[in-house]
Amino acid sequence: MAGVLEFGALLARLMRHRTLDASVLSKEAGTGLEELQAVLDGHPPTERLLRSVGPVLGLHGADLFVLARQPVPDDLTPVTRNPHWSVSPVVYNTMVMPAENRRPLLAVIRAQPLVPREGGGGIDRPYHRYEPGLGAVLLELTHSRNLTWTCTAKALYAVTDGRIYLAASTIGGIGRGTVEVTPELLAGFAGLLGILARDLAALGGVRLPDDLPPLHPRAADVAAVIWEARRLTTAQLDAVERISRHLAGR
Repeated sequence: MAGVLEFGALLARLMRHRTLDASVLSKEAGTGLEELQAVLDGHPPTERLLRSVGPVLGLHGADLFVLARQPVPDDLTPVTRNPHWSVSPVVYNTMVMPAENRRPLLAVIRAQPLVPREGGGGIDRPYHRYEPGLGAVLLELTHSRNLTWTCTAKALYAVTDGRIYLAASTIGGIGRGTVEVTPELLAGFAGLLGILARDLAALGGVRLPDDLPPLHPRAADVAAVIWEARRLTTAQLDAVERISRHLAGR
């Protein structure tokens, strides 16, 4: 189960799933084979290795730090801890706007300038503390995108086309291990995180059946909006929400 295994074991599991050889990964990541092999053998990864391996695996660097159970560096964390910050309205507008308007929305989000942080960056609340396990990893991955339990529940509803409709407290239960991570739930998280479901299943040791219902066709766009928006301040997000509402014709 992810979150119990050490990072080296998780990385080895993903490499097996990808049929990716250590020598190939080390070469493409620009890291030494000896250093990579040491991690696979159980040594903790360095910050440099986590940053370099992520793009080769198609994973965000911040996600690698979460999987390694290491603090996410400041430059990879969300820029605000404002409790009123919520990307949910922008997610909703993304779901209902014409397809041709989704790319301009992403362009608007990416064009926002980087500004000083509001607080220390990222979500930091006492109840966002979890026991090691797959659910904890999933919730930490959402928090690295500045998603609260409520935002996570709404994003799951969106990317699964309404099939997964959970209360915020149930999302918390996933992180605490009191709610089972079913294959369909894991696939939903994969959709909102922008991670391939098979990759996330491989990391979590979960078998995905072949007949899982598909995600909403706009799931990839929602995941991109969630990821890009994490770097926005509250004021910037408010401006983006107004633009997204216009692009949605609301």
